[in-house]
This record gives sequence, structure tokens and C-alpha cells, in this order.
Amino acid sequence: MVVAPALGVVRYPKLSGDHTCPISPYTSGMSTAWSRSDGLAVGIVALAALVGVALWPQLPAEVAIHFSASGTPDNYVSKPVGVFLLPALMLALVLVLRISMAADPPSHPQTGPVVVLATTAFLGLVHVLVLAWNAGYPVPLDGLLVGALVFAAVLVGYTVWREGFSLG
Repeated sequence: MVVAPALGVVRYPKLSGDHTCPISPYTSGMSTAWSRSDGLAVGIVALAALVGVALWPQLPAEVAIHFSASGTPDNYVSKPVGVFLLPALMLALVLVLRISMAADPPSHPQTGPVVVLATTAFLGLVHVLVLAWNAGYPVPLDGLLVGALVFAAVLVGYTVWREGFSLG
């Protein structure tokens, strides 16, 4: 990696071809200032929390937060915990990922933002779907497990491909 801070670019010669990318907070030795993707991730967290607040009047006192493979709820929490716990965990996840990527930056500048945004968006979607189900909206939760597994496989595959990991 060749850093040209005066120009605001980083060159990645190990990638196929010579890629020039804007300086990213996820690259070694670069600024720790929050990026646009960090702002988007925090916005997703805020949106998930706002959906919970908007659905508050429709939610029961105890909300289901976990479902069996057949789609039957098997774990309940109080309404405030059900509405605000996952957004709080999402925010903590954004911070932990941000700190870990600053300490050990990915090889490619887009890996970090994609992982943070994809994970935050997925958790936000799960949160909204679970709250919508609790509010009485018809939500097909039986496909959520398959969707989660596909999401995880795609995100891991993307990261392996982008970072150039080899399995052998």
C-alpha cells in the first residue's frame, strides 16, 4: 500500500491492477474520523429504534423476541426491552467493529464499510420484522432463518473474496 495523504488517496498495488481509493478510516495509519458509512450505520440503528417507538402503542406488554423453527414464539421480554435492546446492541456492534477495524484494518478499503453496513442493516431488518409480528402484522418468520443463513454465507464469501483469503 502506498499512501499519498496530500492527495487524499491510497494505492493498493497487491490488488489486480493499480486501484486508487480515497483515504478511508479503515486503512492503516489513516484518520480515525467517522466516515459516511459509519453515519449510515448509525442512521440504520436510529431508524430501527424509531420504528419501535412508532409501533409502541400496538405492541403487547410482553413481546416475543425468539421463535422456534416452526415460527412459534418461545422467548418473551418486556416491551421496553423488546423495543430498545436490539438497537442498543446494534450501536455497540457498530462501535466494536469500528474499533476492531481501526486496530487491524482490512486489506481492501471497502471491506469494513460493507461488513458494518450489511450487518447493521440485517439486524435492523430482523428487529423491524419481529416488532411488526408482535404488533399483529402478517410477517412470514419461517423464511427468516433461511434468509439469515444465506446472508451470513454471502457476507463471509464477500469478505473472503475481497480480502483475498485462501482456504489452502
